[in-house]
Amino acid sequence: MERKVKYDYAFKLECVELVLKKHHSIGYVSKLRGLNESNIRKWVGFYKTYGQVELLPRIN
Repeated sequence: MERKVKYDYAFKLECVELVLKKHHSIGYVSKLRGLNESNIRKWVGFYKTYGQVELLPRIN
């Protein structure tokens, strides 16, 4: 049995690309999408370090 995925891969990638490629601030994206800023910071950090693969849902 797998855990429920709260945010899918496409949504995370879209948020990260808004910050990195379109040069929007993390605060703006968090308000636009209704997220906590720490989630977006975490996704951006994972993306910079490991690439798109790290945004995929993890298997425990």
